[in-house]
Amino acid sequence: MATVKIVILKHQKREDNTWNVKIRITHDRQSAYLATSHYVGAELINKKTFELKERNNPIYDRVMLDILKIRSELSKLGHSIELYSAKGLCELMKEKLSGKTDGINFFDYGYAYADKVLKEGRRIGENYRIAVHKFEEFVGNRNLCFSDITSSLLMKYEEYLKGLPSKCGIGNISDSGVRLYMSKIQALFNRAKFDFNDEDLGIIRIGNNPFAKYKIPKSPLTKKRSLSADQIKAIRYYDVPENMIGTMIARDVFVMSFLMLGINSVDMFYLKPPVNGRLEYERRKTRTRRSDKAFISIKVEPELEAYLDRYKDSLNDRAFNFFIRYADHKQFVHRINVNLKKIGEALGIPDLTFYAARHSWATIARNDCAISIDDVSMALNHKSKHDVTDTYIKKDWSLIDKANRKVIDFVFGK
Repeated sequence: MATVKIVILKHQKREDNTWNVKIRITHDRQSAYLATSHYVGAELINKKTFELKERNNPIYDRVMLDILKIRSELSKLGHSIELYSAKGLCELMKEKLSGKTDGINFFDYGYAYADKVLKEGRRIGENYRIAVHKFEEFVGNRNLCFSDITSSLLMKYEEYLKGLPSKCGIGNISDSGVRLYMSKIQALFNRAKFDFNDEDLGIIRIGNNPFAKYKIPKSPLTKKRSLSADQIKAIRYYDVPENMIGTMIARDVFVMSFLMLGINSVDMFYLKPPVNGRLEYERRKTRTRRSDKAFISIKVEPELEAYLDRYKDSLNDRAFNFFIRYADHKQFVHRINVNLKKIGEALGIPDLTFYAARHSWATIARNDCAISIDDVSMALNHKSKHDVTDTYIKKDWSLIDKANRKVIDFVFGK
């Protein structure tokens, strides 16, 4: 158990012949000191013990009030006090005494983090913003600190979410929907602990962990969205009337993604023009989390050249002119998916979406073309599971060039 005492350090005498009154916290055989705003002269110090005089000393009375408050706060920590060093306890008590005891506001931190991620160009920032806003609707106000979030509160929030209508308007939010919201709350909780706690120094500003008891619903097995070679060919050659420009673009964009190893919509939207017959970019979804910045280089195959010409940016700032046709990437992918559903309905492919091109390329590459899992992963620009080995091996983009050529030949013929 930590002990608290008023002390005066004899060797810290000031030029005006006064000493600062300090509060010493001793914990786990270590001591740390908390300076007060009080300074005393020799007349208020016991000459024998060099301690602050107690009788008829208003400074002693004021500091004792702080001592009593600190002892109370230390008692509230319970067994979690073992997480702190003496210095960490001093930092925590300093906040308590200064009035900054409201803790770290969850919503302030959550919205700020979402904005930061969005400024980095990562779409997931919008998911964080939506998750924080939904949690705020449940709480009913912005006065919630991380220390206020308990497993019981999260359980109640889960029940609240399950009572809300689903996005499609059919039934209520499913376990998958609950998982989407809760996983962002947990990610923010872990991120805040990383930002505000310093275990090495024993500084723990967020000590609770409601996710130790509350468990997020498990993600159900997702329905595979991959298409067969015949279905992809049907999409490529689907006859679209000339006046249905949006549907034509959706058809072409789907095929273009397939020809470019299942490139994501956001990366296609911002893609730079090809250089020396290659398209190169850093995957926006993961570039800030990887040492290689999720860089990939893709060879322009002959089947892709007609699409590059059709949607070429006249100023050559980007590979495609979609940024001129659509207000932003969100509108781009939304309109593409709306029109792909129309194409899917016409071809008997239910719930056709842009992302099916990526799933289809990977499935055909592995199952029909016998391409190794490692090469499929490299083509999809996933993080390698061989981090140490990768530091010794220079990436050979010809591996995915050969894989892509093999897949294209299988689907569309040589």
